[in-house]
Amino acid sequence: MSRKMMILGMLATAVLLAGCTATPAAANPPCSVNCNASAADNLRTLSVTGEGKVGVTPDIAVMYLMVITRESSINLAWDGNNTRTDAVITAIQGRGVKAADIRSDFSLYQQEKYDQYGQATGEITFVVTHTLTVMVRDLTKVGDVLGAAQGAGVNSVGGITFTLEDPEPAITEARALAVANARARAEEIAKGLGVKVGKVLTVNEYGGSVPMPMDKLNAYGIGGGGGSSVPIQVGTWEVSMTIGVVFEIE
Repeated sequence: MSRKMMILGMLATAVLLAGCTATPAAANPPCSVNCNASAADNLRTLSVTGEGKVGVTPDIAVMYLMVITRESSINLAWDGNNTRTDAVITAIQGRGVKAADIRSDFSLYQQEKYDQYGQATGEITFVVTHTLTVMVRDLTKVGDVLGAAQGAGVNSVGGITFTLEDPEPAITEARALAVANARARAEEIAKGLGVKVGKVLTVNEYGGSVPMPMDKLNAYGIGGGGGSSVPIQVGTWEVSMTIGVVFEIE
């Protein structure tokens, strides 16, 4: 083999060896306490969740009152429903409900009649439904408003929702309690592990809950008659917030 060929062979071998001597990637250091470690800065973190709850009493009731009429004639169903709905609106306004707190939803559809064998009879029934969404701001009058509505012509009650007119103050208080709870949990865990809690790295708010329990009446076939007051209990409910915080471990 010539001297020139030997030199070329040695150079090729050196190139191949150089390609195989890349520095291996440094392994990530071990983590602890639900932590995420970074090879770049060796960051150790502690993740906790804080909860805050505030007891509140709802101050608004929203009720869903329906007037449903069924007739063989569209005019009878339409006009009859209008008459009864007007009477209901007059009755609940007489109990202190303002016009601005009453909203209407209206629907009309036709329904074919069937005999006992499931065969169409050719008869058509027209169904008109007028739903009144009524906001009652004086909770002491909820039962009276329901009774008056029933006596005036409501024949279906979809339910009652109790809630807060302005939930923000309670939400703000619950959020502050959740943050404090997250800090306390982090300090407790860190103390047990012999480490110190450092600065806050990330904060996530997972939302919360505002009281909206339903008092399902679902009464059908009522309407007319005395319309006695309905006993309603509001009760006490909770506004809650959940906060997730990631702290650096010193």
